[in-house]
Amino acid sequence: MLYWIAFAVAGVALLVMGVTIFRHWREIRLINPESIKEERERRKRDELILQRLERIKADKLGPITLGCKRLAVYGKTVFHAAYIRLIRLEKFYNQAKSPFAFIAPSAKERIKAILDEARSLARDQKFADAEKRYLEVLAIDARNWDAYKGLGLIYIKQKLWQQAKETFEFLQKIKKADDTVFAALAEIAENEQDFIKAEELRRKAVEFRPRLANRQAEMALFYLERREPGKAWPFAKRANELDQKSARYLEISLDVAILLGDRLEAQRRYDKLRLLSEDRPKLQAYKDKIDALG
Repeated sequence: MLYWIAFAVAGVALLVMGVTIFRHWREIRLINPESIKEERERRKRDELILQRLERIKADKLGPITLGCKRLAVYGKTVFHAAYIRLIRLEKFYNQAKSPFAFIAPSAKERIKAILDEARSLARDQKFADAEKRYLEVLAIDARNWDAYKGLGLIYIKQKLWQQAKETFEFLQKIKKADDTVFAALAEIAENEQDFIKAEELRRKAVEFRPRLANRQAEMALFYLERREPGKAWPFAKRANELDQKSARYLEISLDVAILLGDRLEAQRRYDKLRLLSEDRPKLQAYKDKIDALG
């Protein structure tokens, strides 16, 4: 709407201007050319004055503009530096909160190498050297549970029951016990003739790793030694199911079946054992036991 109003006003103005020029055309033709020249000079003078004012303004405002630009650059630099400091502080806070999560890769690799060496020494029954290696790991990382477990296991192999007990009870107390810890404590309890506690710990080891055939077999052997084949059977059977290629687990289940007097089950397991074992004297002994069942 405003556009059309402005357009109409402009049209009227042009019309009035045209009528005026037409009515005064003779006077316009008589204008002094010199006066036109003076007008041009006046405009030129005004233009020069405006240019000078622009230069004066630029000279006055130049330092201010430059200062503003420098201030903007400085502000960006300060902001960037503050942002970098913030990132570093956050990283430092996370490292302080979880110090062992930021162990240098070289330290981790060194710990792994020492643990591997300690286990190898323990397998070779070089227990003194293995103990030194495990203690070396603890000097680097005082909360390395694998080193504690390794120490406890070599103490058991050396029948240093008190040292082993202290080590594994420490892991149990700080809630770092796993099936290995429970099984070791069960063995220590058996050595102390505390079979009620040993049974409880054996069951905890099985519950912690129910799909580990070895834990099932250990539970079965515990009951076999107590002459309780009824309790031993489900664990012996489960161990054999979890590892069907193991002659040892098959022998355990066969022993339990014979003690239960189950000739059919014993014969079935004996037939499987013949495919896995080449120990002829042992196989003959099992056959004799099965035949004696009647």
